[in-house]
Amino acid sequence: MKRVWRTAGLLLLCACGGGCSAAITYRFVDTLSTPGPSPAPPLAAENGLLAALETATLEPDVRRLASSEMEGRGRSSRGNGLARAYIVGRLMRAGLTPLFAGAFEQRTFPENGGTEPYAVNVGAYLPAADPAAEWIVLVAHYDHLGIRWGKTYPGADDNASSVAMLLAIADALGRARPPLRRHVALVLPDAEEPPDVRTERMGSTWFWRHPPFPLASLHCALVFDLMARKASQAIREAGLADDVFVLGAEASPGLARLARGIPPEPGVARMPMGLPLIEAYPFVPWRRFARSDYHGLREHGRRPFLFVTAGRAPTYHTPEDTPDTLDYAKLARLARWAARLLVHAAEGAEELGWTDLVADPPADARALLRLYGTAGDGTQFPWLLRRALTSDRARVEALVAAWQGGPAPTAADYRFLQLASLRLQAAVWHPTGWWFALW
Repeated sequence: MKRVWRTAGLLLLCACGGGCSAAITYRFVDTLSTPGPSPAPPLAAENGLLAALETATLEPDVRRLASSEMEGRGRSSRGNGLARAYIVGRLMRAGLTPLFAGAFEQRTFPENGGTEPYAVNVGAYLPAADPAAEWIVLVAHYDHLGIRWGKTYPGADDNASSVAMLLAIADALGRARPPLRRHVALVLPDAEEPPDVRTERMGSTWFWRHPPFPLASLHCALVFDLMARKASQAIREAGLADDVFVLGAEASPGLARLARGIPPEPGVARMPMGLPLIEAYPFVPWRRFARSDYHGLREHGRRPFLFVTAGRAPTYHTPEDTPDTLDYAKLARLARWAARLLVHAAEGAEELGWTDLVADPPADARALLRLYGTAGDGTQFPWLLRRALTSDRARVEALVAAWQGGPAPTAADYRFLQLASLRLQAAVWHPTGWWFALW
């Protein structure tokens, strides 16, 4: 508890001290608020890929990657190397082409120019007929926290679930070999977890800065993380058990049309949200905290991407993130949905476009109101946190009502939405953390 208060105090001092940078300013758009077209009918390549997709491999792959033998897949560890070898073997058996000049592995190096590799990414691709075609890149990091304080962190949901999904898609691509208009690459980066996340040390950041193709030819990236948590009773009662969060489409109408245009997949409901809604922290308004492997692409590549996740489970970053805690039927449905998404991305005719630092406040507010259902009646929370959540929700409802026929959203309004979203996420993830009510 003392450490929590000390951290909060340091953040307050940093926020209130002199010399702080200006708060991030978002340009408001209506990309997610504007009604989109009806989903497109399935494409021929889509039907072929789905027919070849075998989801029976998902659970065995998760169990292998999250086994005790893999030792939590910590960067540069023995278990990390075993996981990497397993992934490379699966990509080879799928019959995909090595992504890195004839190799499946890409070594990364420290920022200071050191000669010893820091991490190792893995990648393969299905070539398009035209060698000069654009690229679609599917991303799922394979590393996890390893062994810390004598305990193994298996990382079944984070992120063996997404890796297993990409391996199933790799098998399907190898079997069906659909004639897509764009190259489709599967990239499995290393060094995503702390202390590397949001730094130049991330394996994905190295990849985006040293891509095996001209980055201008990247049509879009699809980044997957945390794909198989079991829905809690509160989530089921809120009607959100089938939802998958699709973030980043606010950055362009083309991305929004891509995300909305996928034919329905039974048992999968898409919930669009703006990335800023998950990237705020209370006392650091001049920073944004990227949540996964899109960080380096946004900072350096500035090309279109979507971040797809089923959300954090209470087991996130704990030794309890084990294969037995996952919903494999849900993961199978999401694998089929992801296969549809990649085909529509690979076959779409339009240039998607991308703009940084935009937000759609009305759409994000409506998404947040849906998420309040996951808190149930709030009786599981300490009274101070319950009171804060109730107050937040009432204010979000008031903002939605006001925006429908009155003043436009302000920067202060949106900053409140971000902090309300953060409080709700933190409360649902860690209900006993009553200090979340104090900002």
